[in-house]
Amino acid sequence: MQLKVSPLGTIEVVLPKNINAKHVPLFVAEHQHWIEQTQKQMAALYPPEELLPGSLNFAATNQQWQLKYCEGKRARVAEINNSLTVYSQDDNGAQKALQQWLNRRADETLIPWLHNVSNELKLTFKRAIVRAQKTRWGSCSSNGTISINRALLFMPPETVRYLFIHELCHTKEMNHSPRYWAFVESHMPGYQQHEQILSKGIRLIPRWALIT
Repeated sequence: MQLKVSPLGTIEVVLPKNINAKHVPLFVAEHQHWIEQTQKQMAALYPPEELLPGSLNFAATNQQWQLKYCEGKRARVAEINNSLTVYSQDDNGAQKALQQWLNRRADETLIPWLHNVSNELKLTFKRAIVRAQKTRWGSCSSNGTISINRALLFMPPETVRYLFIHELCHTKEMNHSPRYWAFVESHMPGYQQHEQILSKGIRLIPRWALIT
């Protein structure tokens, strides 16, 4: 069994197929001290904030929006120039509507961007999908499918470009061997600085965007 604590402080217990769920309470109790310490660490790294933001900033595209919330029967987001109006019956509906809007924006922005980098470097892939990944910024499967994290919208543009190059290079080298990293370096000298940004990048993501 494994324990995971998210940046929001929620706990996830991962069970192997052959383990009965009745063992979970004891397992959690035995690791209570670790859970509490980890939750404190997460709280220090990601201080509480409103889960319905008043403003929104995409560093990747240098776009900013002001948000307001209105009552509405159908949860949705209306975008006019530099403002977003979120309609819903309650906070939960507003949050879901904002999440769905984030998914659409990521799909509309990141996938064409990935295609442009692919064409520029002449590194092709089969298809691309945007996901709300919790532990990865991106991945490339052996069949040529590239998955990219919607939260890249909150990263600096050059770091987003690096992540695309990182995954596109996997279409030629499905590993992290010295040859692979040399290939990455040939397309983006000094890529290491962007690795460091991504390793701590979750701190740049607002808490509401971490919820899936």
